[in-house]
Amino acid sequence: MIDVPDFDAVYRKDPDPWRVRSSFYEVRKLALLLACLGRESYARAWDPACGVGELAARLSERSAAVLASDGSTEAVALTAERCADRPQVQVQHRPLPTAPDPVWVCDLVVLSEFVYYLDPADRVASLDLVDARTTPDAEVVALHWRHKPHDGWLSGLDVQAEITAGLQDRGWRTVVRHDDRDFTLASFERVGR
Repeated sequence: MIDVPDFDAVYRKDPDPWRVRSSFYEVRKLALLLACLGRESYARAWDPACGVGELAARLSERSAAVLASDGSTEAVALTAERCADRPQVQVQHRPLPTAPDPVWVCDLVVLSEFVYYLDPADRVASLDLVDARTTPDAEVVALHWRHKPHDGWLSGLDVQAEITAGLQDRGWRTVVRHDDRDFTLASFERVGR
């Protein structure tokens, strides 16, 4: 059994525990993610583990609407504060694999640094949800720290392989792949797009 962290407690102790806004790793990783996006703009983007809201804020610069959700109420509050001046960002408390409410169909989903915290059944259900809640021309980006968090189910490399195989089984193909010393990124689109 994996003892997944109490993310509310983590964020109460430190409102930016992974230094998303300041560490070179995080700033560089976000810049690379944004550079790998296949389009200049999107109608609806979904950040299903929004954390402190930095990714949601940056996606709002390229998306008409952004749904930022998280299973942590503390993270949701931090994202709401970070994106308070961005009316196109909607923030919800929604742990995966819970569907966004109201029904949200998007053309961009970013799975960043959290899928290794989901148990095996929730990982499968989350990919089913992503597949069901995306437009035919959608893009899915998965980005994870390549190592294994001590409190996660899989390493980032293993979870990326699982996401790749799972999306391929659902009719997606890899468009971009980047393997770095500390993180791994892949972008997907539907076959035949």
